[in-house]
Amino acid sequence: MKTTKSTGIAYLCLIIVFFCWGSVYVANRYVLRSLTPTELACCRFLISSLVLGSAILALREKIHIRREDLKWIFFIGFMGYYLSMECTLISVKYAGASLGSLINSLNPVFITAFAVFFLKEELTKRKVFCLILALIGVVIVSGGASAEGTQLLGVIWGIGSIVAWAWTAMYSRRLSSRYNALVITFLGITISLIFHIPTAAITLTQQGMPPISTTTVLCILYSAVFGTAVPQFLWNFALSRLPASTCSMFYPLMPVFSALLGVALLGETLGLRFFLGGILIVSTVVVNCLHTGQGK
Repeated sequence: MKTTKSTGIAYLCLIIVFFCWGSVYVANRYVLRSLTPTELACCRFLISSLVLGSAILALREKIHIRREDLKWIFFIGFMGYYLSMECTLISVKYAGASLGSLINSLNPVFITAFAVFFLKEELTKRKVFCLILALIGVVIVSGGASAEGTQLLGVIWGIGSIVAWAWTAMYSRRLSSRYNALVITFLGITISLIFHIPTAAITLTQQGMPPISTTTVLCILYSAVFGTAVPQFLWNFALSRLPASTCSMFYPLMPVFSALLGVALLGETLGLRFFLGGILIVSTVVVNCLHTGQGK
């Protein structure tokens, strides 16, 4: 009974994670009118580090990392929270938001493949079915995209981003058996600042101080807390309770939440394509949740 309750909490966390990540796209539309993507990433991770650090102090959580695990914590910070983010930003720059979103939908494929290879997780027929159904749903929702000219460069960077993130998920999953998810998230994000701050400083030197409004500041705070700190912690928490391949199946929810929030907050409209794709995506999540732990 305790295991069932823990699994249910992990599922709820994953829904919150992808709602938060989907909502960030809306908030970032305001921020990117003033800041460059590199500056935004630095602000997000700096504030997130402070928030998570404060939470650790408030909970009196002790940080004791084994010497042999230090390199993996550093790896998570660099590969997952810095390199993956920078690759994503470059991908969107060349490929555009629509194609970038479509590329991001490949995350479940890579995470599942890595989980089977590195973590020896079982690749069931149900998981393969869910992957195919989810990918079809994402393609329908996004409307498809071509990869010509500079878009091809964006696709390459996008693939690099999801490979880096999938690889990071493997080590986060392994370390979750020894360390609290809050500690792993805090250390990973804090280490990424070693690279984020110099990158943003170079951009700031080249382009000068950007104009900052109250709306921009509020959106940065939202992006940092509810787009980075909270979902990254909940993602690592879910990884500590569920197989990495199972967690990845929730990724297709992100463009659905993003589109719904675009309608609610930005006055955007949705067509039949969204609803057809959305039904397929939600169906994969439901099938995945109802049959976790059962047979092939």
